[in-house]
Amino acid sequence: MTSTLTFTFRLAPPQPGEESIAWRQVIADHQSALSEARTLRILRCPAGWSGTLDELVQEGRATTSCEDPFAEGSAPGSTREHLLCDALIPCFDVSRLWLQVHLLEYGDVDSAYESPLRCQWLDAVPLKQLTNETCWFYPTEDGHYLASERACSVRFGPGRLAEALPISQAWSYDRGDLRLLWSLMADDEDLSCVGLTYQRRRIEFPRQSEVPAASATWSSFRVDGMADPSFQRLSTISTYG
Repeated sequence: MTSTLTFTFRLAPPQPGEESIAWRQVIADHQSALSEARTLRILRCPAGWSGTLDELVQEGRATTSCEDPFAEGSAPGSTREHLLCDALIPCFDVSRLWLQVHLLEYGDVDSAYESPLRCQWLDAVPLKQLTNETCWFYPTEDGHYLASERACSVRFGPGRLAEALPISQAWSYDRGDLRLLWSLMADDEDLSCVGLTYQRRRIEFPRQSEVPAASATWSSFRVDGMADPSFQRLSTISTYG
């Protein structure tokens, strides 16, 4: 028997008696409340490259697929060397979403593919009431970079901790250990909500299916620590598949 903390969303607080609704309905509510996301990939441009984003688009190398435009003709594994970020960022509607916390008990098989034997409802809290923390997606080291973003509709599974709690702590829960992560994205003026943590462990919401949008947005930018501002957007182009 194993126990694990699990996190789901809903658009309204649970009413009296709803804490014991079937797990299947909990998942349905979760997937209805959290269904949109965007992919973000950030690549460091190869040393000595003097081209432009416009040229990459015209040559069919920067496309809606958001694949590495420098991969063709490069050595195997080169993408891993300059791929700095490859993230799926759920669209968290902080003003509306409620986070639910559950303690699930499973048998001795892989819990990712098994319905829980027991589900204990622990908490429900509006996202806007959680403690906020900041993080940073974009690079701060001087250099020339490319970024691609693409919206998508996603069916998310319930959230799990990316790093499991020690066995002695697996049953413990304290709302005060939840954090809502915010980041400045590129040269945006406002912070974006990009995720959650519990006891400084990232909460992952695994994608079960995904339908990408028909377009993607590419941007070229430089980071120069001696300049003000240090982030300098060079160009932005939308591509369509």
